[in-house]
Formats: sequence, structure tokens, C-alpha cells
Amino acid sequence: MKRVHWSLIAIAIVLIAVACAGCSSKSGGTGTAAPAGSGAASSSAPAATAAAASGAASCPATTAATSWTGKWVSWGYNDPCMDARVHFYPATTDNPDPWEETYAGVMDFPVTFTQTGCDVTGSITVGPNGTAVATAGCPITLTGTVDSSGAVSGTWHAYCNIEMSAVSSSGQTTDSGIWSLNMEPGGSTFIGTFGASQADTDNYKAGKCSSANSNWVGKRA
Repeated sequence: MKRVHWSLIAIAIVLIAVACAGCSSKSGGTGTAAPAGSGAASSSAPAATAAAASGAASCPATTAATSWTGKWVSWGYNDPCMDARVHFYPATTDNPDPWEETYAGVMDFPVTFTQTGCDVTGSITVGPNGTAVATAGCPITLTGTVDSSGAVSGTWHAYCNIEMSAVSSSGQTTDSGIWSLNMEPGGSTFIGTFGASQADTDNYKAGKCSSANSNWVGKRA
């Protein structure tokens, strides 16, 4: 009887041990699953934040009418204080065509833009009569980025020397600088700045014409 009694006790101990081992295994599994889930949640949070930030910083969706892509005729001036908006004034008896004014219909500063996403590239070949900005035939390249308002700004490089009042009133020249443009809501015209370096342009405007913003104007060709 004692043997049977001790045998039953031994069997009971084994069963309890097995049961406890199973509990421990399940508990460990739950413990490891929780950090994994927590890790996945924390790793996706930065990705979501980055996506939101990217979306907030992106340029507005465009249509054919509001994309910068296309050919534009324009007038550009080497003085950042020049208000070229006069080309958009209503016609008068004395000035029947404000756009062409006294330039005999020659479009000397034609620009072609291509917009891909928020990036804009452009090219200008100065017309045969030249302009106040550059000599005839001078090629100019532009690169820029559209901001959240739809305005575009960037830098330009000319393959000739350009006289810019923002650089020096004595006629110093440069072959590179900055530009910025705003398109009117209908997408058919723009106004903006074509200047030397940002610092030189800002300093020049601050001293002579702090509110100037349109020594470069254009309309779709």
C-alpha cells in the first residue's frame, strides 16, 4: 500500500510539473509578442509622420492651365526696381498696346518652362534685338522649385555676361543669379523678379524699392 501511495504521489508531482512548464511557455510567448507589436507600432509612427510632413510641404496639384509647363513671352529688366506690370495696363490712345509698348512687337525674352512635380526647369534664348538684361542670342538656363502656394523660385545661369543694377550701378556684370515668379490664378500671366544674388537683390531693393516685385513679367505664348 505504501508503494502504491508513493507512486501516486510521484505521478501527481510529474503532472504538476508538466502543467507548470506549459503555463511558463505560454506566458513567455505572450511576453515576447507584446514587445514585437509595440516595436511595429513605434516604427510605423515615424514613417507616418514623415509622410504627413512630405504631404504638407508638397506643391499644389496642377492642371494644364496652372502648370508652369509651356512657352511664355516675357519682358525682363536688369533693374529690380523696374515695375514691368505696366505691360498689363489697359490700352490708351497714347499707348494702344501696353504689352509691346515701344518695342515694335519683338518678343526678346521668350522662356520655356517644364514642371515635373514640384521641380521646374526653364530656358531662354534672348531675341535678335537683345534686352536690358542680356545681349541678343544669349542662352539662359533656369532651375526652380514650386512652393505650397504655387509660386516658383530658383537660380539661373547665363552663357554671357549680364548687367544687373543689383550688382553694381557702375555696370558690373554677372552670369548667374536668382529668380522668383507668381502666376495669376487663371494661369495665363506671371510677375516676378530676375536678379543677381539673393543678398545683392535684397540689399538693392531695401535701399531703393522695398515693395518691388516685378522686373520680369510674362504671358503664355
